[in-house]
Amino acid sequence: MNRVKRVSFHKLRIVAHFDYRYIYILGNTRHLFRYKIGITRNIAQRKRGIESSLAGMTYEIFAARFFYAHDIEQFMHSVYRPLNARMKGSGKTEWFWMLLPVSPTILLTLILLVQWILLPTFVACLAYIFLHRADLAEILF
Repeated sequence: MNRVKRVSFHKLRIVAHFDYRYIYILGNTRHLFRYKIGITRNIAQRKRGIESSLAGMTYEIFAARFFYAHDIEQFMHSVYRPLNARMKGSGKTEWFWMLLPVSPTILLTLILLVQWILLPTFVACLAYIFLHRADLAEILF
């Protein structure tokens, strides 16, 4: 007897919405050289949540919306895992030791460029080639 494999509705929802959220890098005035790489739908609310569990003022270094944000955040955490700085409070495992958060900012900016410039340009070029393939074939041959 063949069984039908059930698909989680949660997984379908993520695929349907492309998991479009903010990935951010935050710092805190009381915890120098430690930066948080995280994910949220509302940055201001997330900063308030962190400030309520940590002393000092939390400030934003980088924040941008990404498709498949959860996967990108997990990738960032795996890259910076050797620099993990366990903290108390909200998001305690997402803090990392760095003199300056330059490398994660550059890495996230590159991913952002790929998502918002290179991929759409590539798709537009493929669509143009597909729509004008007869004209292009005439030019080439």
